[in-house]
Formats: sequence, structure tokens, C-alpha cells
Amino acid sequence: VASTNECAGAHTRRSIGWILAVMGASAGALKRDVSSANSRKIDAALARNHAENQKKFKILLLGGSECGKTTIFKQMRILHLNGFSEEMLCMYRTTIHNNALEAVDQLIKACDVFKFKFEISTKEDIQRFYAYFKTVRPEDENVTIPLGIARCMERIWNSNQIQATYVRRFQFPLLDCAKYVLDDISRIGETNYAPTTQDVLNCRFRTVGITELEFEHKRLFFQMVDVGGQRNERRKWIHVFDNVDMLMYVCALSDFDMQDPEDPTMNRMMQNFEIFKTLVVSEIFKKASIVLFLNKHDIFVEKLKSVPLMRCFHNYSGDNTDEDACKFVQKTFAHYVHRKHRFYSFTTRATDTDLMDRVFSSAVSHIVNYNLRATGIN
Repeated sequence: VASTNECAGAHTRRSIGWILAVMGASAGALKRDVSSANSRKIDAALARNHAENQKKFKILLLGGSECGKTTIFKQMRILHLNGFSEEMLCMYRTTIHNNALEAVDQLIKACDVFKFKFEISTKEDIQRFYAYFKTVRPEDENVTIPLGIARCMERIWNSNQIQATYVRRFQFPLLDCAKYVLDDISRIGETNYAPTTQDVLNCRFRTVGITELEFEHKRLFFQMVDVGGQRNERRKWIHVFDNVDMLMYVCALSDFDMQDPEDPTMNRMMQNFEIFKTLVVSEIFKKASIVLFLNKHDIFVEKLKSVPLMRCFHNYSGDNTDEDACKFVQKTFAHYVHRKHRFYSFTTRATDTDLMDRVFSSAVSHIVNYNLRATGIN
């Protein structure tokens, strides 16, 4: 730390020397007026120089597929970079429409499995829906639900059979945002529909490749890196492992009873344990702080009412309360971490902006305070 400060000090002294040279700072020159234009240039140079001298605190955001880490990434933009422009929001329109279409398809298929019989009017709406749905290809980049189809989807969603199916939503695959998009399908299906920030936070968006975000928080400069969580994306993780200050791992608590869509023989939570263990014991991250976000706590609480944790984890002997169940999951993750003093965990709901602000600030404060104590500063 001392050598870093000495280098920073030398750099700052050289920067000051350069600024003084620009200003022609002799005793006599300092007495002369400097034009406002030159003053603004010097202020800009100072600001650039200060920013360049700040060490970026690198956060690597990892987790399995559909854990909500990309939503956390979006929250950082909202909290620290003035959110999304209108143009950026509109880019999510196709994603949100695709989410709505997929949710209706999942619900109809589940309804058939449960042997619920549709009324004739609902059957007609389903036929119209599939006539359109079959024309949509996954690779289409400009999917727009026609107004008439949106009205069909609204009636299908509000039918007694689909609502009864939704009550059993933890018994079949369904997008987490299904209720959000379908409750509002009349708005989402409008011809001039423009996505809101909340729409973007709730939509399911698959991360492909590596995405970076740089922002300032509490006078510190951060670089956050988000990498796709799907199995075929994980081989790219190694490319962003260098110089990581914080490994932020996101796991969906609600995954405890779910199969991995890419490997039906593997429980999603068990797979998260294995991935996390591999990461935290690696020499690559021996100097990094480890932050665990146990996400989708709200869905976890609802799911426990119908699916006890003990059903999937036979070694669990606690009560089927969200508090005890959450502690069990947290302790299982913590077991793999050898440097407990650099490990912090939080329960989260990634779609809740205020909560994410508090949680992220708390995580940063813990780590900064630890680093200060490690250097002998109290």
C-alpha cells in the first residue's frame, strides 16, 4: 500500500508540475488573470488526471443461469449511471414481448398436463395465439405482439384454468416474470408501447458474452464485469479473472428444487455449490473478497409453503421457515470459504432498487473497512 501511495504521490506531483507549467506559474505569472476558457481547460485536465489516477475496484459478477445477476447489473446502471435512456429502454421491447409469449406457452402446456379443460371461447383464443406464436423465431430481433393477439393473451391469462395452473407454478417451468408481464399485457401489447425501467428490471434477459460497467460510488471507482451464466458461457469466465477485488456470486434461493435445464440429472442448487466451491478455493481469487447474494428471496418464501427444503436436502433438519432454510443454504456456501474474514453474504431481491442500493453499499463498506484495518488504519 505504501509503494502504491508513493507512486500515486509521485504521479500527482508530476501532474501538478504539468499543470503549473501549463499555467506558467512563476510568482509574476500567478498574478496575471487567466481567461475563463483556459481555466475551464485546466479544470477539465485536473478532473481527467484525477480519474486516471484512481484505481478501479474490479467486481466480477458470476452465477448460474437465471439467477438474477444481470438484473443486479442493471440496478448498478440505475443507481450509479442515471439509469436507462429512452433509446436503451426501447431495446428491451422485443425481449419483454418474447417473455410474455413464452409465459403463455408455458402456462398452456402445464394446463394440459394438469388435465384442466378450457372453455370453448378460451380454446379459440389459444388457437389464435398459437397461429401467431408459431411464426415467431427465437432469433427474431424485432418481435412485436399484435394488438389482437395481446387481447387473446389477456383473456387466456385471466381464464379460470390458467389461474388455477398458476397457483401450481412451482410444479412446472415458468418464467419468474410471468405474472408481471401478463398482468400488464394490455399495456405491453399497445401499439406505441415503450418499456419502463421496472419492465426492464423484471424481464428475463439472457446474458451472452462479457459486459462491463464503470461507475463511481462513495468516491471509489468500480468496474463491474457480468458474464453469461449458461454452461456454454462459463468457458469465457477465465478471460476476466485477472485482478479481481471482489467476486460477487449470485445464487437464486428458489433454485433449491429445480433441475438444471442444461443437465436434468443435476439439481440447480447443488450445481451452484460446486461452482462456488471451485471458484473460492482457486488461487486466482485468494486476494479477492467474496460476496454471496442469495437472490429471489421473495420467491423462495412462497415456494417453501408448498415445497419443503427437506424434500430436496435430506440432511436439513431445521424448521421449514424461510429464516432457518436460508441460514442452511448460507452456511453450506460459507463452508467452502477458508478466508471467512473476507466473506459476506446477503439475501436479496434483485428487482428491488432500494434494497439493492442498501445491500451493495453494505458490501462495499464491509470490504473497504476490512482493507483499512488490514493496512493499520482504523
